[in-house]
Amino acid sequence: MLLVGDKVTASDNPKGLRFFGVPHFADHETFFPLKGYVLIAALLLAPGKSMGRQVAACLLWENADQKRALANLRQLLLRLQQFSGEAALVIASGASLSAGPLAFRSDLARFLEAIPERNVETRLQAVLEFRGDLLMGCEGEEQLHLWLLSERARLKDVFFSSMASLLDDMTRFGGQRYGEISVVADCAFAVDPEREETYRVVMLAYSRQGDLPGFERISEKLTRMLRHEARSPEPATLALKRRIHADFAEYDPDPVAKARVEKARVAFAMPCGSDRAPAPDLVQSFVEDVAYSLVRYRTFTVLAPQSTYAVTSSGGKKPLSTLRPDYVVRTTIFGDMRASVSLISEQSDEIVWSLELSLDQFDMPAAFRMLSRQVAAGLAENLEQRQLASSRKDDPSAYFHLLSGQQLLRGKCDLPILRRARSEFRKAMELDHGMAVARGRIAQTLQLEWLMLGGTDPHLLYRAKAEAEASVAIDPASGIGHWMGAVIALHQRDFDASAEQFLEAEALAPNSADLLLQHADALAHFGQNDPAWERFKRALDLNPFAPDIYWWAGASIALKREDYTTALELCSRMENDEPALRVLTVSHALNGDLVTARQYGRRLKENHPGMTARQISLLSPDRNPEVNEKLLHAYQLAGIK
Repeated sequence: MLLVGDKVTASDNPKGLRFFGVPHFADHETFFPLKGYVLIAALLLAPGKSMGRQVAACLLWENADQKRALANLRQLLLRLQQFSGEAALVIASGASLSAGPLAFRSDLARFLEAIPERNVETRLQAVLEFRGDLLMGCEGEEQLHLWLLSERARLKDVFFSSMASLLDDMTRFGGQRYGEISVVADCAFAVDPEREETYRVVMLAYSRQGDLPGFERISEKLTRMLRHEARSPEPATLALKRRIHADFAEYDPDPVAKARVEKARVAFAMPCGSDRAPAPDLVQSFVEDVAYSLVRYRTFTVLAPQSTYAVTSSGGKKPLSTLRPDYVVRTTIFGDMRASVSLISEQSDEIVWSLELSLDQFDMPAAFRMLSRQVAAGLAENLEQRQLASSRKDDPSAYFHLLSGQQLLRGKCDLPILRRARSEFRKAMELDHGMAVARGRIAQTLQLEWLMLGGTDPHLLYRAKAEAEASVAIDPASGIGHWMGAVIALHQRDFDASAEQFLEAEALAPNSADLLLQHADALAHFGQNDPAWERFKRALDLNPFAPDIYWWAGASIALKREDYTTALELCSRMENDEPALRVLTVSHALNGDLVTARQYGRRLKENHPGMTARQISLLSPDRNPEVNEKLLHAYQLAGIK
């Protein structure tokens, strides 16, 4: 016998039929027959979304004779027609029944349809449709009871499997999706608050984002649950906690704060003559223009001339020390309009930089502004060099380790080499915490290792991002931190941020061959294949005897340009072709050489065991999804399923 029936209003569920949890039909206020819920759910869950009349009648009226059960079914179908309107709930065709269009407007149908989708957002919505057991509160005779138990268990398994897969895909590239993780976790805990494996999946998701507080929050929630249940944690839980804590212990979760260098404060005194009288208005404007030109530099801060003039003018009542400057720029004007500009350390009264120039010939605004920029550039260069020197230790061995690591990266590109290079960079960083280049190179090795391992460990990408941010915090004028931040943003599919950071990095280091190469590779992923190839050629012109990573990147760009012969030729220049297996597999497949493509495909599968063609194709962070579909087709041609 069925125990639950309900009368609902449209405000309870704006999305039609609800089968998960207590069944609802929000589109009608009249009493909806519970056997109708069972019939529609059975049709949606049946192969082909249909079943025979006799099967349906037997499921719903097990103890009635066949004639009576079929008559009851006809009455139920007539009753359901009252709820159908233009779209039918059930379609009867001879001896079979199938789910109608209105049945597909239900949470169960949406869940079943969206779970197999590749799109993360679609699957997220599907997972959130699962609000509890199928037809909660519904019980019946033996056959219906067993059917409900079986389908509830199956759907719950699908839900938890899909939830784990979804969190894995959401955090695969270490993107910032903390809120979505929390939403999925709340949904999963509501379904089964005592399932320990769910806690492990969520803890792992937070750790893959580098979110230690989120990891600890779920860990504490699990501890409370186990204590309430008088249970000990499973060995897999203990192992996960040990591994994650080791990962975070190995790496400072807030390297940016640790590496941050205090910015110097620069004040501009009111310009004056040799007799201490205020300088002409034109000269005051010139000095203000120099100050405003300096604000674009981020290694120091510039106090507003309005305030500094107020305290340094002849009528100023407050001392300059109230503004806490580290350096003061003083400008003295002589009778022939010669100007002496000096940068003075407030701590030692030392003149750390000075310049003499003539202002009388610069009465044209354009020339005047050009001169002000030249003065600003000279000031900035000396300020930055002084700050960098003060933050560094006089330990030449740090520089030696940096050079050793960079020398390793100039050869072939494989995991042992990357890890040896990272070890050298870490030694340099430990000896000199202010070495921004070392932090940037550590980021580079972590990103390359993540890529070579098939993009399966987002924690590596998170660590790379944090190292890049630390490099920028130490020395914002160094291009390598911006460059690596741009590379990581690309792999996290934040294309706009990546493009912006690459432009900033290239402006800071326009003649860096390594940076030009990475920018070229990124442009190809943005879909700008011709500009990418031009930048690659510029990088090669600056570094003609290039290491493997250049040929790898160039081959990838040629592949995007559908120049498969060039892609293969560039790969042939590599000392070790292991990193370029994906390029080689795809190029041979799309060039029509399927025999060779399958040979490389076998090597690729050995390097990425368990990964499907779809997963491997998604390693390429392309703005245009059609590119990934083309790669998928090529991998399938090469025998990867």
